[in-house]
Amino acid sequence: MSPGLLVLSVLLVLLAALAVQQRQDTGPVVQRFVEQFAMLVPRMLVALIAAGFIAKLIPKEAIAGLLGEDAGLLALPVAVAAGLIVPAGPVIAFAIAAVFAKSGASVPALVAFVTSWSIFAAHRIFIYEVPLLGTSFLRMRLLSAMAVPFMAGVLAMLAGMITTFGQPLLTH
Repeated sequence: MSPGLLVLSVLLVLLAALAVQQRQDTGPVVQRFVEQFAMLVPRMLVALIAAGFIAKLIPKEAIAGLLGEDAGLLALPVAVAAGLIVPAGPVIAFAIAAVFAKSGASVPALVAFVTSWSIFAAHRIFIYEVPLLGTSFLRMRLLSAMAVPFMAGVLAMLAGMITTFGQPLLTH
């Protein structure tokens, strides 16, 4: 069992015990859980299937060559560009990151990818940011945050020189 799942399970049990102790009505909580479960599970299944197709479409050698340890600093701009163009929410983006990890991407490249997707996802820029806030705001935000994914990747690279903490679970 992964540490994250273990922590979430313990947290769920503690919250359930607290709700029972306070004699609160659990009906709305259970209803919300079922709604979220019914909405998220199909998305995750589709995302994992899509990630599997991506894994078959992009050769592992290409991913390892562009995002792996041997790519060095060149992996960071490639990862940042990939994070920018992934037009999806977290279910798809993290499934793609898992495919990258399993195909040999380095931890710094994965950090740069996820950070870039978090900050610059193109779908959010075109759907929300430009129409609601305008290109002037977009330009200022991009200029002010441009270095963040690169810095995150470099910091992960430096941290990797002193520790192995942070390796993706899929590589073990």
